Amino acid sequence: MKRILYFTGYRMVAQEWSGRNLNSSVYFEPDEQGLDLFKSYLTSLNHEPVRLLVDLIEEEFRQIKIPLLSGQNRREIVNRNFAKFFRNSDYRLARSQARLKKERKEEVLLMMGLTNQFLLKPWLEIIDSTRTPLSGIVSLPLISESVVSQFKDEHDCVILVSQQVPSNLRQSVFIKGKLVLSRLVPIASFYQGDYANDVIRDVESTQRYLFSQRLIQRTDIVSVHIISNRHHLEQLRVRTSDDEYLDYAVHDINDLLESEKIEASEEQDFSSALFCYQASKSAYVNHYANPAEKKYFYHHVAAIGSKVLAVLLLSLTLGLFATSVVKAMLYESSIVEMESLEQKYRTKFNQLSVSRVDSSIKTTTMQSVVQTVEAIEQRYQLRPDDLMARVSQHLSLFNGLRVSSLDWFVARSPDTESASQVSWQAASSRSRSRNRRNTPQGNELYEVLVLSGRFVDFDGNYRFVLSAIDDLEDAMRVSGEYDKVEILQRPLNVGSEKKLSGDAGTRATKSKDIAEFALRVVRKVELSEK
Repeated sequence: MKRILYFTGYRMVAQEWSGRNLNSSVYFEPDEQGLDLFKSYLTSLNHEPVRLLVDLIEEEFRQIKIPLLSGQNRREIVNRNFAKFFRNSDYRLARSQARLKKERKEEVLLMMGLTNQFLLKPWLEIIDSTRTPLSGIVSLPLISESVVSQFKDEHDCVILVSQQVPSNLRQSVFIKGKLVLSRLVPIASFYQGDYANDVIRDVESTQRYLFSQRLIQRTDIVSVHIISNRHHLEQLRVRTSDDEYLDYAVHDINDLLESEKIEASEEQDFSSALFCYQASKSAYVNHYANPAEKKYFYHHVAAIGSKVLAVLLLSLTLGLFATSVVKAMLYESSIVEMESLEQKYRTKFNQLSVSRVDSSIKTTTMQSVVQTVEAIEQRYQLRPDDLMARVSQHLSLFNGLRVSSLDWFVARSPDTESASQVSWQAASSRSRSRNRRNTPQGNELYEVLVLSGRFVDFDGNYRFVLSAIDDLEDAMRVSGEYDKVEILQRPLNVGSEKKLSGDAGTRATKSKDIAEFALRVVRKVELSEK
């Protein structure tokens, strides 16, 4: 719930708003009894914030132009104008309205302030003594800019006429949506007399003042919006029906409240509810209140921030606690899994320990192997995976070939058939003389790849698989990428030392044949140019 204190210079009105609903209005007279009741009312609020809306005849407005400056220079000029127009007032405001960048860069300022601040003094003292948070002191003419913007006029100059109390008529002038001036004039014909003629006469007086101040030209059409009640509505519409330079529009205050979806307990005769609602819409609007008068409001905001921060910290703590619980549960489950995995590997280790085979490789032989590998990595360009990749490219040309085993090794002779025949130890002089004719001279090295495989989905067509193996051998030899290509096993070996056997007859059971093959590929390891 939001509470708006509406002060007209004589009587204080406290309105309580729930969204767009006006729940109640309490009136306080400016006498001793009224001030006591006002103090009791604020005490009952239990330090809930309020906002003060002022609609005073002692409020003045002046539009001036200053050089386009910033920082300390601008503040000095603004303070000099404050001393010029509102020397004895603590409630004043300078509002920037436009920046002119033509021949001379200037800024248009609206200087506004209260010329009689003592009207507010007794009420503000009670607000301070009850420690009631005051969010701001708001000027009614200035917040009426939001009301004028809803009319969407086609003319630049707009005069808004409204009446919040029976004795005063408020006229606010807006040019291009910005407040230029506002005047509160006494009117005595609200209940008796020619009310329509009095209103029109005051509007025309305001028009002439705008001409004299050169705010508008004499040929400019001015839009005039009059907010009235149903008692004077027809008189005003008849009286304003024909005017050349004043474009009148008369609005029923209750229709405006309905268009804004504002609900009041009873029909309204004045416009105070409309402007009090506009003052309650924004959370931190302030025009005149100084920091000392808003100190309890700052405390209120800090208290709310502390509560929100406490809730966030509590939520964060609960979130961290829940995360810790989940991590603990996951940790416990991971411990069980690790123990099970440890037991599995321990059992496997025990099995390998029982069946392990002692290595008979000598230390010197192992050292020679390590040195040879290091020499290959440092001095030679080709790596084992390169040879395997090239062979795989040729195998992929023939569908149905599947490799079941690979044996890659490096030897000094291209005729070495298996890795077990490779010896890196220095040969004796007798052995060297005996094998001189069969062993190549120099430091040549050959990488040998022995692979075996089979034909998948073999249907017994040996003619096809034999032809495929021969074609594979020819393709690899013709490519020139290998020094030697040799078929070690064909899918069907028809040599004189092999036999073919099987069953014949109607009762013979057909067995699934397997077509296997084996190749040996040799390539010389080229020396690096590094």
